[in-house]
Amino acid sequence: MIRILQVVPNMNSGGIENYIMNMLRVIDRERFHFDFLEHHEATSFFDEEIRDYGCTIHRIPVLDSKNLYAYNRDLKALFRSQHYDIVHGHAASLAYFYLGAAEKAGVPVRIAHSHGTSFLRTPKGYAKRFMFQQAKRHANVRLACSTEAGKYLFGNEPFTIAKNAIDTERFAFDSDLRRNVRQRLGVDDDTLLVGHIGRFNLQKNHEFLLRIFAELKKKRSKSKLLLVGEGETKQHIIDLSKNISISEDVLFEKVTDTPQAYYSAMDVFVLPSLFEGLPLVGIEAQCNGLPCLFASSITRETQVTDLAQFISLDEGFNVWASVLASVSMMPSRMGYSLAVKNAGYDYHDNTIKMQQFYQQCLETVQQS
Repeated sequence: MIRILQVVPNMNSGGIENYIMNMLRVIDRERFHFDFLEHHEATSFFDEEIRDYGCTIHRIPVLDSKNLYAYNRDLKALFRSQHYDIVHGHAASLAYFYLGAAEKAGVPVRIAHSHGTSFLRTPKGYAKRFMFQQAKRHANVRLACSTEAGKYLFGNEPFTIAKNAIDTERFAFDSDLRRNVRQRLGVDDDTLLVGHIGRFNLQKNHEFLLRIFAELKKKRSKSKLLLVGEGETKQHIIDLSKNISISEDVLFEKVTDTPQAYYSAMDVFVLPSLFEGLPLVGIEAQCNGLPCLFASSITRETQVTDLAQFISLDEGFNVWASVLASVSMMPSRMGYSLAVKNAGYDYHDNTIKMQQFYQQCLETVQQS
């Protein structure tokens, strides 16, 4: 049995978290066992399901200047009491500490996994990037979700790409789900439903999306905006929708365990993020047959079908709105699930590859 510790900020519903859960659901549990280290004291979205699979969730407070000693002490105690073969690090800014503690404890395989291509230009953002750069000295395996994400963190050092895979059958378009969700939300058949699924934070750029939609309303009055997710900027976005007089046409929905229903209800998916490693939602939306409008700051590796279009954030709200206004209602959305699977993004296939990767990494270290 290979014991693997997945280190995360939390296990709320987001791209990284869904990537890990997709593996957990189908991995060979007779050969591999996952535990989790969450930097989060409250219960996370996926915690119950994680425990249902027999995994242990360890909790540790988020590191700050006041608890550095206690943080390192708790890490040391964890690795002393639990004997892991692999530590798979997804919490970028803290990787220097937990991968360092894992190395001191003799954990054979220590993975630094890059999920991003940039960072917020704030003092905190610069500090986080610096700390992740330092983490490389304690990692002996380098993973990235895309080529750009790998180059961003590892530069010219070799790394392996682990695709952000999904359940392609689950995210296929479903006309019944479309009808049910639109009826519940009060969206008429002839109304253009612009959609977005993502955590409410500065990176996802929801304010830009609201202003695009305000311009779209001038061009196509029968349109609504659906925003699915939670996060620290959600209340600000709710308030802004009221301030710019579009709140009646902006629909806010909580995090859900059935995102495929919302994709089927949408007519176009928009992701104006400031940066992304390789957004899982972009793959899910294309799998559903949705026309997708991505910011050019997002890696082109996200384009796995003919549905994706990229526009610079510098183009402004009106240009984005014009593209959205030209979207045709209900183009043919069948067949894209198979196209995404054939592009190498099915989670069954990729979990088999990750099992082989974990095994090979451990064997390589043991033989050296």
